[in-house]
Amino acid sequence: MRKRTFLLWITAACIAAAAAFGWVTVRRGFSTRGYPSAIEKFVAATARQLAVPSQYRQLRNPLSSSSDFHAGMEHFAAHCATCHANDGSGETLFGKGLYPKPPDMRQKETQNKCNSELYYTIENGISLSGMPAFGEEAHQNANPRLLPVCS
Repeated sequence: MRKRTFLLWITAACIAAAAAFGWVTVRRGFSTRGYPSAIEKFVAATARQLAVPSQYRQLRNPLSSSSDFHAGMEHFAAHCATCHANDGSGETLFGKGLYPKPPDMRQKETQNKCNSELYYTIENGISLSGMPAFGEEAHQNANPRLLPVCS
């Protein structure tokens, strides 16, 4: 009986939290000009982390850190800078119009992601954001079996 009561309280708390989140979201509107709330950031970060399959976390990078750095810069400028900006800030015409905004690639939380997490994100994109999937192109430029292990 206590287990049922506990589950009922948990269910009621979840429903109340979802209703409060919905109310706040509707009140704020759905403009892409704003920034995600702390709750949205937490939910999105958790979902992104859970979305990376464990097999990707075990991969190693075949390229040395001294690989063709300039080719990488050119590739970023041609494919990524439209949204992320050449300096990684996300302060571009397209980046400013996205919701959520592209992450600032220079910040600690982005810099701390392992290459296999970044590879998975680039290859598969992120649903409900502006990040497209570049799977075909990613396969041409990297070996998914050999990316760095996440700690």
